[in-house]
Amino acid sequence: MTHRLTRLATPVLMALLGVLSAATPATAAATAATSPPVWQTTWTSPTDLAVGYTYNSTTRDIATVAVSGDALTFTFSNLWSSTPTTFAAVTVGVQQSGPDVVAGTLRAVTFDHGSHSITIGPHARVTSDAVAMRVHAGETLAVSVAVSGYAEVSVHYCCNGRIDSYATANSVGDVAANPQGTAFDPGLTSPYMRWLSAIAVHDSPAQGTIVALGDSITDGYGYLNQGYSWVNALQARLDHLPANQRMSVVNEGIAGNTLTVFPPRTSFAATSGGLPGVTRLSRDALSLPGVKDVIVFLGTNDIWFGAGGETGHPIPPYGTASAIEAGLRQVIAATRARGIGIFAVTLLPRSSSTAADHDLAEYWSPAEQATLSAVNAWILSPSAGFDGVLNLAAVMGDVYNGACQPWVPFAPYFNPDHLHPDVAGQTVMANAIDTTQFQLPEAPVLPAPLAATPTPGCPAARLAASILAASATPPTTTTAVAPTTVAPTTPVTTVTPPPPARSNHHLIPYLVAVVVTLLLVAWIERRRRVRRRAQRRRAMRAASPVHPPFPPGRPTSGRRPPR
Repeated sequence: MTHRLTRLATPVLMALLGVLSAATPATAAATAATSPPVWQTTWTSPTDLAVGYTYNSTTRDIATVAVSGDALTFTFSNLWSSTPTTFAAVTVGVQQSGPDVVAGTLRAVTFDHGSHSITIGPHARVTSDAVAMRVHAGETLAVSVAVSGYAEVSVHYCCNGRIDSYATANSVGDVAANPQGTAFDPGLTSPYMRWLSAIAVHDSPAQGTIVALGDSITDGYGYLNQGYSWVNALQARLDHLPANQRMSVVNEGIAGNTLTVFPPRTSFAATSGGLPGVTRLSRDALSLPGVKDVIVFLGTNDIWFGAGGETGHPIPPYGTASAIEAGLRQVIAATRARGIGIFAVTLLPRSSSTAADHDLAEYWSPAEQATLSAVNAWILSPSAGFDGVLNLAAVMGDVYNGACQPWVPFAPYFNPDHLHPDVAGQTVMANAIDTTQFQLPEAPVLPAPLAATPTPGCPAARLAASILAASATPPTTTTAVAPTTVAPTTPVTTVTPPPPARSNHHLIPYLVAVVVTLLLVAWIERRRRVRRRAQRRRAMRAASPVHPPFPPGRPTSGRRPPR
């Protein structure tokens, strides 16, 4: 039995132990470096609103791919449209400027094994066939969609100050194959991406995709930002690494998004905000090709809505610390079930704003602040169970230049609404992320956006400085990009903390279950063999002649009678 069990169990045990041993970043990085995903997502824009109707027109969406590849697929979302939408033709080319496409780069995009047209049902989405087209990291594409008939337009609502999409007037018809942008109406340019929601690349040397699932802070909302987000800044850091040590960082932020499901008409989702994080996690993150890690950065809107920030009346039990923690546990469980890493971001400090602050007036109460602090304490606790925590709240508090109020936003890092980080704040957030947590080398930080000196003697300032210094210090075991290309935001410490190991403790129950199952199978097999041998002995005895007894005086114990 022991030999049989060993023979059965050894291959499975070795495989599982190999998975567990991959908890060390060095081993995981080495494995990833040899087996990048065949397809990986390189750009996203989650739809969250229906805006107007169109008729026999063409749109041209602009998207920049993060990593290179030799083929592309495109996902289009009709999620918020109440009408079926027919695409008569779709093309892709390299953007020259504005709506103009570089001559000779246009390619037809097909669906369902070669069809040039497709009808997407209401509240549905579709992914194209693969398009053979070599793209380079940082290249900007123009994806044109010619709509046949009437259609309600699903868009991604964000962010003013930039142009993401062009459109012709109604009845202009199909100009998707025209590289010239003269047919597009200057009055219909928009920061709202129309229908296009994801792009994936084939055979990239990069190591997969990190999905940032968040709200307006992740999306880059804020009139000073023009859509610039910590996601853009983190991608810019990774772009300094060699091509085979990079990852795509895709932005699944939606302005007004909550983590948990609120009652109807009690959150921003009625007019935007998208579906809650726990609802859209699978569609907007886990189902995307090549995803290795998810960063969840949600909860501050739950607190505000739950306290009655929009309705004027609290909505218990929504927006409580326990409700947000329960939602995060759902995200952890669903992500782990897909074998994807899960990271959390601590909720940023915020304070009240008025209409004079270039946004809607929002009151932030001491009770709401207490809830935010409780959520952050839980996120940072070992019991939360994340693979890693990005403590960005620690670097965004008012702990610089003589102040020591970590619960108050540091004004130079925020828009005047005291809620949404500006370009400087978004850059600092990205610089505070230790990229070794994703089994990558430490990426060089971006140039310091402004002078901010941690306040001497302030414990919160020391924490902020240590976080920024850790991410600014290249590990000695990796090849760093020349330091002249970037400038760290704080003096570099001489002590490099070891990269955190990704927890794989959740695999232990599976290992135990396999061992128990193998023992049970071996025991059942042993019992069957014993029964079969006993049956054979009885049959042989019944068929054999009776043997004489042993000679007198000879011991019978310890001897098997002849058969």
